Amino acid sequence: MSGANVTHIPELRASLDDPRFVLLVLGAAVLAVFPYFGYIWGETYLVSLVAKMLIFAIAAVSLDLILGYGGMVSFGHAAYIGLGAYAVAVFSKYGIDNGYLQLVCAIAGSALVALFIGAISLRTSGVYFIMITLAFTQMLYYLGISLEPFGGDDGMNTKRSDFSLKLLGIDFTLNDNLFVCEKRTDKNCKVDDRDGAAIYYASYLALLASVWFCRRLVSSRFGMVIRGAMSNPVRMQAVGFPIYRYRLTAFVIAGCICGVAGFLFANHQQFLSPVYMNWLRSGEIMIMGILGGIGTIYGAAIGAIGLLTLEEVLEGYVGKDYWQMVLGPLLVLLVLFANRGIYSLIPHRMSGVPMFVLRIGVFVLALAGFVWLMSKASPILKIAGSVPHLPLYVIFGSIIVALGLRYWQESRSSHA
Repeated sequence: MSGANVTHIPELRASLDDPRFVLLVLGAAVLAVFPYFGYIWGETYLVSLVAKMLIFAIAAVSLDLILGYGGMVSFGHAAYIGLGAYAVAVFSKYGIDNGYLQLVCAIAGSALVALFIGAISLRTSGVYFIMITLAFTQMLYYLGISLEPFGGDDGMNTKRSDFSLKLLGIDFTLNDNLFVCEKRTDKNCKVDDRDGAAIYYASYLALLASVWFCRRLVSSRFGMVIRGAMSNPVRMQAVGFPIYRYRLTAFVIAGCICGVAGFLFANHQQFLSPVYMNWLRSGEIMIMGILGGIGTIYGAAIGAIGLLTLEEVLEGYVGKDYWQMVLGPLLVLLVLFANRGIYSLIPHRMSGVPMFVLRIGVFVLALAGFVWLMSKASPILKIAGSVPHLPLYVIFGSIIVALGLRYWQESRSSHA
């Protein structure tokens, strides 16, 4: 046995003793085989829903890179989802369906816009940075509304990107027939149309690549610099690091990753709308990060899956128009009792698993009770919901309160 293998054995054992590592591996394995069982059971909607979760997990991971490690509270992150989606729509409208070309243009367009927005907004800080990023994303949103050739405010239907590729005689084409039954009379196959399997796995692989890349980035010297710039920019500047360039680079990288999410989202929805760039979408991505845990990368992905699952549940109990009014208080309570999000609740050692299971059980029961209570209070929610834009104000206010509470708790712990 070589020395390298002997060295890696203790590291492997340490990883297997970490519940976070075990849960992440199990989660990735479940997501890898989920479409197969979903199609066999005839639950195509669930496969489509999980694909949407994976896409927004990519966007949340990209935001966590600059928010959790760089302290950049950007309310304009949804702009890059829109840019990635428009890259698909523009090429599709003119008959260019090559997915690889569309993807490259989505990344390049997002990079250029992120470079422009970051070059201006990163010269400010605090509330000024928030307002500048918010202003730019709203400008792009209204620009999308004014583009009548692409549907304007109504949006437009788009075609799925073509991922045909043959290299060295091998067909690497990504298609939607991954799980088509050999015989239509197969009793174990409830659905003959496997539309969306390709997008699911493209999103799955893109999420794995995004998480791996961001984790490597924040663990590198580059990541140490942007973290140092977040905690003490004056000292980092005095040491000799050009923190503006480091922060701008991180901002552009985050925009590129989010542009990939927009490209996948347009293919998933087969529809383009300026709503993708609305500031409310940026707030939704930020909630995903807060829910899962800012500054962890993994937590952002978990938060995206958790939020969209919670949205489905709340819509079923309290209605599609009022679920934000229930989510807002839940978000504030989560920050109060787990200020680092869901990911922080998972213990570092197997010895802490029983207590973790108990906490999760109590949390799920409390959540179920709260949702049931809100479902009984639906008449009150309807009255409150009649106030123009009140649900949006509730969710936006909850984001501000949650961020404020989190930074207040961190400042207290740092001065303790």
